[in-house]
Amino acid sequence: MKSDRSPKSLFALPALAASALMLAGCGPLISFGDDGPADKVYGLEYNDVRAASGDMAAIVYLEEPLMSDGLGGNQVSVVLDNNKRTSLMGVRWSANSTDLIRDFLVRGVGSTSGIRLLGEGAIDVQAGCRMGVKVWAFEFVPGDRAGDDRVDIEIEFILIRYNDNRLIGQETIKSSEKVDGSGGDAIVTSFERSMKAVSIEAGSWLAPKSADCSL
Repeated sequence: MKSDRSPKSLFALPALAASALMLAGCGPLISFGDDGPADKVYGLEYNDVRAASGDMAAIVYLEEPLMSDGLGGNQVSVVLDNNKRTSLMGVRWSANSTDLIRDFLVRGVGSTSGIRLLGEGAIDVQAGCRMGVKVWAFEFVPGDRAGDDRVDIEIEFILIRYNDNRLIGQETIKSSEKVDGSGGDAIVTSFERSMKAVSIEAGSWLAPKSADCSL
């Protein structure tokens, strides 16, 4: 399938760097033979971790994120014109995107809010609230010109108290980060910056609700 975008306009990359990136389902932009080069694998890292304040911190169980269509799995989602969707070939996440997002939010939102967030493996631990997560956007958006590429993330948070199933709060947070540079490293760095921005805002939203989630 022939791409209707050149490597320069799609990823704002020099021709040589563009050889490592190709659109899944549309065939390689530059062929490397039958198998092509090995995928470059990326995780999501949140490094500014601080412990929740005090032994009496409220506890929130963070549920597995629900992903909008096409955003699950370990492929990096790409949005083209007219809401066409594809994925980057030659670049992939180190695990299912749901796991990476959940782990990032546990660390990021927990550190920012001062509330203990528990993720996978903590389902039997007593908590004051549970927080549902719906991921509406988690994607790379190539621009028409060099320097216009960006990463868009939109996540909805729903906080529910366990003892009476009361809805404590609901918030949708968006972040868009410009991709500075070219290639997978620059794209993933923008994903991390955007996820950190979402985590900080979500932590600020969650912090005042600690009393509602106390055990």
